[in-house]
Amino acid sequence: MTDHDLMAWLGPAAKDLTAEQIELVAEASRDIDARYPGPDRQGQRDAALSATVQYLLGEMTPEDAARALIDARRQEREASAAAIQMAVMAHRVGGSDKKTAAQRAGIDRMTLLKALGER
Repeated sequence: MTDHDLMAWLGPAAKDLTAEQIELVAEASRDIDARYPGPDRQGQRDAALSATVQYLLGEMTPEDAARALIDARRQEREASAAAIQMAVMAHRVGGSDKKTAAQRAGIDRMTLLKALGER
């Protein structure tokens, strides 16, 4: 990310950062770009850069990040359980074949087979 792009990305937050902090953000941006390359990883780059700025502004701590990660993992487990059950219901009650039921629920066929006790 160029310096101009970085300042545009920072937007109003730039005025709350010192010149030294902006340099730290620029350095972090280079590291983050290397860690998460490619267009499909833009969300990860944005999240990491946002965390950098929030840390420098005192708005986020490592403990805050840990709590958010724990919560996101719990939500993922719950969403996965719901999707698996939807596939089971689509197959058992809705009449979908296993492949279609799994695809519709966003899970793989083997996960559905396991939930059905077939693996």
